[in-house]
Amino acid sequence: MRAKEFLTENLITENPEYGLPTLDKHRYSVLDKLVKDARKRDRITSKAIQNLDEEIDDNKAAEIAKAVEWVCKKLNIKDIPAIELSMDTEEAQGNHHTGGHTPGSGKIWIYAKNRNLVDILRTTFHELVHVRQHDLDMIKPDSSYPGSPIEAMADMMAGKMIKIYGADNPHIFE
Repeated sequence: MRAKEFLTENLITENPEYGLPTLDKHRYSVLDKLVKDARKRDRITSKAIQNLDEEIDDNKAAEIAKAVEWVCKKLNIKDIPAIELSMDTEEAQGNHHTGGHTPGSGKIWIYAKNRNLVDILRTTFHELVHVRQHDLDMIKPDSSYPGSPIEAMADMMAGKMIKIYGADNPHIFE
């Protein structure tokens, strides 16, 4: 199968501005349905789900603050943004995201409910890369969408930084 056929058959369209593949934003409902069906199939009980619910304890919050300071030094971010650790599942599900920030706001929103520390940190690092991209005037209107160069760079940098940080802090993988 040729690459173009693969992209077409897998509901991926090409963004004319960048010539890169992007997900059709209207297909997220298909993913939601698949996840719901998988949960039914696996019969995850409500008791098991309740046992996963946890608030962010002081140790985890301190570790996140330490990691944010480390990344901000690495990325040369002068004004460290405030990190809001949210337990708002509806926000995460409704907007199909686990993190976000509004450029210039000085705040980052991170969904933290039922997530491992390493996952929270990776999302936080991703959003901090966006803060730096904004500082460097790399983010333009409509330049950040699934599969865009801006998102690809944030994903790559966050992944790289989590490995470097994790090498000195292996407890984040627990």
